[in-house]
Amino acid sequence: MTSFLRSLADFLEPTGLIWLMLTAWGVVMIRRRRWRALILPGTAWLLLTLTSATGLSHSLLASLESQWAPVDLAVFPVCDAVIVLGGGMEPSLNEPAGIHLKGGADRLFAGLMLAKKGKGKLLVLGGGSLNTASGIESEADAVKLWLEEWQLSPVPVESLGNCLDTHDEAVKVSALAVKHGWQKVALVTSAYHMTRARAVFEAAGTSVVAVPCNYNSEALRANRVKWLHVPNATNLCHFEAWMHEMIGWWAYRIMGWV
Repeated sequence: MTSFLRSLADFLEPTGLIWLMLTAWGVVMIRRRRWRALILPGTAWLLLTLTSATGLSHSLLASLESQWAPVDLAVFPVCDAVIVLGGGMEPSLNEPAGIHLKGGADRLFAGLMLAKKGKGKLLVLGGGSLNTASGIESEADAVKLWLEEWQLSPVPVESLGNCLDTHDEAVKVSALAVKHGWQKVALVTSAYHMTRARAVFEAAGTSVVAVPCNYNSEALRANRVKWLHVPNATNLCHFEAWMHEMIGWWAYRIMGWV
């Protein structure tokens, strides 16, 4: 009964509700034999079903994540710096800690773990910017302040300031590597983002040791993939992440960044 009620509640959430509405529309069009009127909503129904009600999104995301095996810290080399890409936190005036955790927060904690294990001599933070009531704030600056206030990092922390994208982070890190003579740099980011991230960093002139984290697909979290279930927004987010990487890869290739 609990499982049934949970499934019923899922159908009342936006993704499930839209799926039901498209299904009802499709049934009406089929019964009235209005085949042309069925094309657009039918295509939308099929796309929504595949991306939100099947295991397709998890499989697509896993195809990116499975390229990067989890690191073994016991044999991980000591690096001159640990680069943590942004996307995990943002400054917040409403949170008691002044920081809002987001989906990629694993990136920061993976970087901190490397630092605490003595695998990096410097922690370098990337990230974008956020428009707040007090003006534009840097994600990296806010996280740096938070780490220093709580004394969470055993090594010095440096911020890259406001970065437009991963390429901007790569260019700034490349300049730091030349300035300080870094020979080995650890790159921490989500596993699904690592292929594009490493490629753009190396194209910018920085050779990196990959540290994938933030595995999201069911398969990479050792969970059973359900190939048919109630439509849900989580699957849509996984599909969006996969598509973002696909579009981002080709956009970076067109720009000559990878």
